[in-house]
Amino acid sequence: MEKDSREPIYTEHGYVYDYEEDPSGEDPREEVPGEDTSGEEDPEGKAALDEAGKGAEDEEENTEETGSGKRFLLPLLTAVFLILGLAAGIFFGDRMNREKKIVLDRYVTLSATGYDGYGKAEVSLDRNALESDIADSLLSKGTITAAEGQSSLEAFRSCEHYDEIMAAIRLSLDREEDLSNGDTVTLTVSYEPEDPDGYGLVCRADPVLYTVSGLSGVTDLDPFSDLIVTVSGIGPDGMLHMEWDHSFPWTYAASQDRGLSNGQEIQISVVPEEDMDEKALAAGWGYVLTRTQMSYQVTGLPFYAADISDLSETVSGEILDFAKEKVRQQVTEGYGPDESMTDLVPAGTLLAGGRDDEGSFFNKIFLLFRVSYSSGDTALDYYYYMSCRDLILYPDGTWELDEDSCEYPVSLHGFFGLMDRGDYVRIDRLHAVTGFASAEDFYAACIEPLKAVCTVSGEMN
Repeated sequence: MEKDSREPIYTEHGYVYDYEEDPSGEDPREEVPGEDTSGEEDPEGKAALDEAGKGAEDEEENTEETGSGKRFLLPLLTAVFLILGLAAGIFFGDRMNREKKIVLDRYVTLSATGYDGYGKAEVSLDRNALESDIADSLLSKGTITAAEGQSSLEAFRSCEHYDEIMAAIRLSLDREEDLSNGDTVTLTVSYEPEDPDGYGLVCRADPVLYTVSGLSGVTDLDPFSDLIVTVSGIGPDGMLHMEWDHSFPWTYAASQDRGLSNGQEIQISVVPEEDMDEKALAAGWGYVLTRTQMSYQVTGLPFYAADISDLSETVSGEILDFAKEKVRQQVTEGYGPDESMTDLVPAGTLLAGGRDDEGSFFNKIFLLFRVSYSSGDTALDYYYYMSCRDLILYPDGTWELDEDSCEYPVSLHGFFGLMDRGDYVRIDRLHAVTGFASAEDFYAACIEPLKAVCTVSGEMN
């Protein structure tokens, strides 16, 4: 039997072929006499029908299951979306709240200045940025209000709690001074308002850590290396002068700078500026002083001879020759035609030194001579002197004295002795010579009065 080519259709009983109604009224599906209807001649058709029927049953079952799944999934998805929405709301709400907090450590910067071992930590606060963000936060919360045309920052700075809020922001360093490269410094930033509610401001901060680096090493410095010390004047009234670079934060002081003589030891000390101790000098200037005191010996001053021993043999001889010539001129200047000086012999050198009424040092040298006098049949010896002030000796061995100050014996005699005055030695009733009869007379008249204010050295022959 040839397989019907018509397509099966689906019914509640499965797939069947769509047969047209036979006019005879017979069911075309009834067996025809003599035809095998067991299906053995068309096993594929039967198998297809069986498979189609099974598939229909499976599809129907799947359809029922799918419908049931959809009814369960919808409430589940709704619940999931609600949970996600709630979580998102919490997340974004918390985020918005966090954004309103002022993170204080964002506005500070740590650094170090100075020199290695003496460094100092410094905190820089971006105050303008901090105040601006605080203003925006308080304005968003309604803690402050801005007038028309007024910025939030202006509103904050003009509010009644501005000073309290800014004063409540505290910066604290765990260490600040004597820092070396590699040291770690921790800065703690906090907000500690007096108002329990913090004036409506919420702040937080994390510790700020900073590792010190880039500090230059200190330099050892001898503060006396460029100090220029000089002396002037005449000893023992010499003066000390100091010159130095005034750009350094110190000056100098001498243990004595007046009344100086050659050979004196003067102590010169470094005097730091106010509050400039050793640590501050190293931290601020990078210097470590190798010493703070030095000794200076006074040399090179010309000086007043204060003792006869100050005169070298050469100087003594030169002064004696100078004085001898002056005395010769003075003595012979007053002689008459029959008078003469037959000899002039040094009789002693004395030096008196002291201070005058104004406190200035002076000296006076006396050179005494024995004069041999002759006039006709008369011959005698008497003493004559020359004295000069301000005998000054120089380091190079030279000397000088004030010639204008030089003095000699003074006398006035005549008219038969009626006008004899001063220092004189009488020859006879009509004649006298200016001078002293003895060295002792000279000493009593010229040296003894000086001993009250001077020290006298030297000797007479």
